[in-house]
Amino acid sequence: MKKSLLWIFVFVLIVSIVTIGATNATPTIKYGGTITIVGVGQGSVPLNFNPFTPVGAGMEFTTVIYQSLFYVDAITGETYPLLATSYEWTDNNLELVVNLRRGVEWTDGTPFTSKDVAFTFNFMKENPASNLEGVWGSTTGLQTVEASGTNTVIFKFSTPDVPLLYYISQVPIVPEHIWAKIKDPLTTTDPNPIGTGPIIFQSYNPANDTFVAVKNPNYWMKGRPYLDKFVYNASPLSPTAVIEIMLKHEADYTYTFFPNVKKVWADKDPSINKYWYPTTNTNLLYFNTQKYPFNNPVFRKAIDLAINKEPFRQKAEAGISGMGNPTAIIPGQQKEWLDPTLTSLASSLNTYNPSESLKLLESIGFKKNQSGQLRSPDGKVLPAFSLIMPTETDFITMADMIAADLKVIGINVTVNTMPWNTFTASRDTGEYDMMICWASGWGPTPYYLYNGEFNPAYSATKIGESVVSDYGRYTNPLITAALNVYSETSDLRLQKQAMYTIERIVLQDVPFAVLTNRTDNYEYSEATLTGWPSASDPYNSLSVDVLMYVNVHLK
Repeated sequence: MKKSLLWIFVFVLIVSIVTIGATNATPTIKYGGTITIVGVGQGSVPLNFNPFTPVGAGMEFTTVIYQSLFYVDAITGETYPLLATSYEWTDNNLELVVNLRRGVEWTDGTPFTSKDVAFTFNFMKENPASNLEGVWGSTTGLQTVEASGTNTVIFKFSTPDVPLLYYISQVPIVPEHIWAKIKDPLTTTDPNPIGTGPIIFQSYNPANDTFVAVKNPNYWMKGRPYLDKFVYNASPLSPTAVIEIMLKHEADYTYTFFPNVKKVWADKDPSINKYWYPTTNTNLLYFNTQKYPFNNPVFRKAIDLAINKEPFRQKAEAGISGMGNPTAIIPGQQKEWLDPTLTSLASSLNTYNPSESLKLLESIGFKKNQSGQLRSPDGKVLPAFSLIMPTETDFITMADMIAADLKVIGINVTVNTMPWNTFTASRDTGEYDMMICWASGWGPTPYYLYNGEFNPAYSATKIGESVVSDYGRYTNPLITAALNVYSETSDLRLQKQAMYTIERIVLQDVPFAVLTNRTDNYEYSEATLTGWPSASDPYNSLSVDVLMYVNVHLK
């Protein structure tokens, strides 16, 4: 059986068994009820459901009203069918054939067809500012998108670009019969959105920044959603105010970070006050590899070994985030994607070992003087290195601890906390020595992490030139070749081998040091509702998305 046919067979099988694919509601589930979602620190959210603008795309209801083809869980890589039911790569991965769900209607009663999908993608091509998912551009292989019949869409590529499917899957599909009349996609606010999702927007109260939606009675997933009403409060509230609202049962769900979430939330009523902080990324210590001595992999490894990462979990992350894997692969993807032969090597990098660090430094000519200062091979004392970071409390705590650890091996560090705009300018132009930030790339497999971190197209060759995402400015021809292998094949075996190659190089060259895992933050109440995404049922890794809206129900 050809690989592409095998993939579509497996995918259709998954479609038939995953929760979201259920066509009949469970008889014991109660219908009715309201979910109230409260934001934090947002406020003044405009009435704008335009999915092609950053404001509209950030609206809690927008991605639920305007559904995409698939939902791909970035933690596990699990794919859930939405407006599409299956896909197949053909013509040596130069063609992606997507089969659409039949019987879907827009909320104004107009049938949903392949023309809507083709229109959406071509609308983005014609209006580059609306290309938020980056499916069109010089770094992608997408060439054309065409409707084929009523229920099939064909994506054609100039070069194979298999990973682009993840971004294609996320594009919100809009109705051609409405959006074809819109001349400027950046100025329209789309106050009365017509979508295919499980909710219909009803009202907005600007006095308290509250949005209200009701269930779509003609939603394609029969029997869903279970709830009748959906309320989103976007008032500019502090975390303290949010937790008070949650404790009073005036809201059911929030995505607010509470360093002491167990104490201030869960312990108040363990039977109903729940939280889920899934690992979605990693916090990294970036080395500017275009600067001496950070251009030396042995020097970088020595610094990594000199940092005691174990205390970060409690002192910086309040016991929430665990120690990250040195490959930067998140826990949810390690079973599928981490090379098992690298376990020992990865473990050695997570072990605090200042004596080994000094041995490595001496092997390349760096030695301490009588005052305990590290000297370079030319005998000069190393200058104090800058360590920059945005004003995040956990980053500042880690930076101070890193500075203390590196002083033990004779390196002086100047900690420099910056406002966000100042930080990003220094980060992107390479005006730093070391930096704490989260990983720049993420997605359903490690490819998206490594492509963001090491793709030469996203890097720069000189200090002062801006990068797109390769903040450490590290590139490697072997990694570039492995990224190309992955992107050109839909063979899972070959994709894994490509990732294994990159993982080994990352552990050997240490282009960055992994400090901790980085989590998202979800708190929810089971006072009246259940069916939430959780550690035991991680069906939805985003803050709010269509899967949660169709699965949560009355107790």
